[in-house]
Amino acid sequence: MGAPAGVRRLRSGPQVLAPRGYVPISVGVNDETRRFIVHTTALGDAEFLQFLGRSAEEYGFCNQGILRIPYEANAFEEWMSKGAKQKSIRVRPT
Repeated sequence: MGAPAGVRRLRSGPQVLAPRGYVPISVGVNDETRRFIVHTTALGDAEFLQFLGRSAEEYGFCNQGILRIPYEANAFEEWMSKGAKQKSIRVRPT
């Protein structure tokens, strides 16, 4: 089964740098997290702002490291492929 349109898996080493204009994020709950890099234009999307609100509630605003979003990774990937018009790239599961 291939990746959804607009979502591409990168096959590089563990320290993949996000391309210019993209932000790395980690999405998941418990031990099921996946890493994505999302185009910066997605940061202004109303639904994505809800994801950021969840992150702020869970981790606060002084979070260090990669942006973490407490949401089902499969549901987030489905949201990206169906609803998000921005470019997005799935990096790799963590």
